[in-house]
Amino acid sequence: MKSISKSNRRWWRPLVSIGCGLLCSMFFLAAMIWGGQTAFEFSRMVSDAVMLREGGPRLGARELSGDVVLVSYGESSATRLGKKPDLETDRKLYQTLMDADAKVVADLRNLVCTDPADFEANVRPTLDLIQEVAPDGNLARDVFLTLDVDYEVVGSYHDCIVHHGMSFKSPTMANRHSRIFPIAMHDYFALRETTPFWAVQRLTGQPNGGEAGFYQRLDQAGLVQHWLDVFPEMGDLLQLSGGEEAITPNPTSADYQVGDQEVSWISFGSEFPTVSPAGVWVDYGFNPGELTRLEYGDLVEGDFDPELVRGKAVLIDLELSFVPASDRYDIPIRDRQADALDVTGVAMETLLNGVTMHLTAWYVTPSLLIGFSVLGCVIAARFRARWALLWVALLLLGYLVISTVAFRDGWFLDMAFTPVSILVAGVLGVGIRYFEEIRWRQRITDLFGRYVPRAVVNQLVQQSELQSIVVGGVTREVTVMFADIRGFTQFSERLQPEDVLEKLNELLEVMVRCTFEEEGTVDKFIGDAILVLFNAPLDQADHAERASRVAWRIQEALRSHESGLSIGIGIHTGQAVVGNVGTPQRMEYTAIGNTVNVASRLCDRAAAGEIVVSGEVARQLSGSFELEANEPMQVKGIAESLATSRLVGFENAASA
Repeated sequence: MKSISKSNRRWWRPLVSIGCGLLCSMFFLAAMIWGGQTAFEFSRMVSDAVMLREGGPRLGARELSGDVVLVSYGESSATRLGKKPDLETDRKLYQTLMDADAKVVADLRNLVCTDPADFEANVRPTLDLIQEVAPDGNLARDVFLTLDVDYEVVGSYHDCIVHHGMSFKSPTMANRHSRIFPIAMHDYFALRETTPFWAVQRLTGQPNGGEAGFYQRLDQAGLVQHWLDVFPEMGDLLQLSGGEEAITPNPTSADYQVGDQEVSWISFGSEFPTVSPAGVWVDYGFNPGELTRLEYGDLVEGDFDPELVRGKAVLIDLELSFVPASDRYDIPIRDRQADALDVTGVAMETLLNGVTMHLTAWYVTPSLLIGFSVLGCVIAARFRARWALLWVALLLLGYLVISTVAFRDGWFLDMAFTPVSILVAGVLGVGIRYFEEIRWRQRITDLFGRYVPRAVVNQLVQQSELQSIVVGGVTREVTVMFADIRGFTQFSERLQPEDVLEKLNELLEVMVRCTFEEEGTVDKFIGDAILVLFNAPLDQADHAERASRVAWRIQEALRSHESGLSIGIGIHTGQAVVGNVGTPQRMEYTAIGNTVNVASRLCDRAAAGEIVVSGEVARQLSGSFELEANEPMQVKGIAESLATSRLVGFENAASA
């Protein structure tokens, strides 16, 4: 008889769970690849909700440097000053900031010149004011000039002009307008760094190197070549002011040097050739709402604490309610729109931090997706449902921790498809275990079916599942057969344990086969003995004859067995209690009572190769059986001597 171990029955589970985990991960990986930009945007939205969103966990939140201060003109300033900003109020503001030792000041209010006359009347006075107040070049304003203005005149104000670049909204994707800050712009007069890069360069005390130095830094990062690759028409403009080519473009991409940091840049689709198609990903782990914000009117009147701006970068612009809709930005941290001050301030904090967001290597996301999905499926298949779900939850938490650490270190990890894949793989793992348990239950059913009728097995399985086993039974007449292998103990001493078990199973297999031919019920194996019931659980009118035929067939089958062993058999008929005995975890269908004890004593009385039956059995046998009377025997628990006989012949044995 073949045995089945717990480990043997589960050898396939890890392989199946690995396969299911791979299939699950491949499905979601294919969805990510085929989904393209849509899939990436969905993943980014989930990442924003977890890492950045106000009201959410904000796992990607970062601490502000405190080196950026915002100054805005809004309702409060308008009420206090009683007028719009003009050259007079700007002079007071700029002078106040310089006197308070602000390290660098960038005025984001766009000053546009329509013709040379307008330049002379409105723009030039402001540029003269900037040169007067900040001769060291640490104050600049966003100014756009018509090409009619004299080139040499504009060149004299080179250090006074800077562009914040956001107003162009150059990324072709609208949801990138506040996410990617362009590095450079060309205004047809000169190539300039955008505001946050220009301001950080000066805030950190790094030499700008002039226009040539800026060209050099762009080229070292491979940005000039990238710009020309995207917009070849910019070839004539990417030159020094003197008309000589500044550099031979460097084709190798590298980090861009800004201040004392090297930051990673990313390419983006740009609608304007004059805006560099490369920038940095703005990190809204810095909350713009936490930036120090002062009122324009308060500074003009000198009503503020100078320590708030000393040694810091100051950005100036109009408050959100004072700017047109075209200059408002959707940001991922909140539903409320932001102004250019918020976006530029966060961009500066991003550059000062030095950790800029970028995508991981191409193999990282697939590796994590496949690895975690397979692990989730294997673990879920290993444990029961409650523990499996707990382990899957821990895996999801582990991936969230990894994603958070990666995000805070500047790497985007998928926050949509991978977690869902882990969850689905975990559910598949639970399904695998459930299927395996059903499969194993069926194998157990098949195993017990070798010893008891299928009806009994089905009853036990059903009652075990429903937890409704009734401990007890009914009293009915049964015929009990005991069969014991004689001399097996001495026989086993000459063999190895494995050989002993093999020989024992061979002998028991013969006895079970003969029993099932007469629809007997194998109650149990007792070492090298077997207990068989007839007329239970199903009614069998000829149960005594069935037992006798089985005994005769067993003896005939084992006479020529190679082991040379023989069997003593005892058979008795009487009343016994039969039914389910045990607990829902361990049940046995068995018979209890004196009838079983008597059958055991008759087996002990039988010599090797003999079949001893009681008088109750003999009275129920037909003439087909040949019996020889034995001396009456005394059985413990029975007052009268028990008549017994030996079964020595069976007329239909040959045909049977």
